[in-house]
Amino acid sequence: VDINWGGDEDFAIEIEEDGAADYTDVKVAGEVFKTGESRSRLINDLLELKTFLRTRLLELQSTEYVAVDTDEASKPPALLRESHTHVAQLLKSCEEVLEQINAPTTQQLIMLRSSRRFLDRLVAQLEMRLANSQKLATLIGTCEKKRHDLNDVISETQPKIKALCGNTRAVQRGAETVMTDQYKGRRVNIVGDINTVLSGA
Repeated sequence: VDINWGGDEDFAIEIEEDGAADYTDVKVAGEVFKTGESRSRLINDLLELKTFLRTRLLELQSTEYVAVDTDEASKPPALLRESHTHVAQLLKSCEEVLEQINAPTTQQLIMLRSSRRFLDRLVAQLEMRLANSQKLATLIGTCEKKRHDLNDVISETQPKIKALCGNTRAVQRGAETVMTDQYKGRRVNIVGDINTVLSGA
């Protein structure tokens, strides 16, 4: 790595090529997550950046540390923009990116993007759930139909029940009248479950 610390120019970092494919050259969004190698390189670079920023943050907090020179005029423009707040923001952004990459949802999306087997298994699970939901929908429809049929039967039966209760009350009164006459005018009342049934009808 060659670093030019020119006083009047922005410093530049030149990295020699190692012959490996660079994920930063990827033009299509999401392609960097397609292979395990590119994903590992990205995560490793982010971890290295996180470590560097943490170290730099501690250095900026130290009163004994001198970055380049106390003379502001001799510092490169990039260092002039460097501050504790700026480095802390960079560190926070780096940690948030790592957290999002390692999140379960992101990992599932990566697996969908990179693994055909995982995609096929997920499709099979979704198709099974869809089939189960269709069966449940059919059962719900059947239950609704039976409920409507039962309501119709109840509606048709209700007048018959009322008529039967009316006839039963008439028979009860007739029986009470006959028994009252047999007991020489002493009032006889039929009690028991028949009254409970008739009162609830």
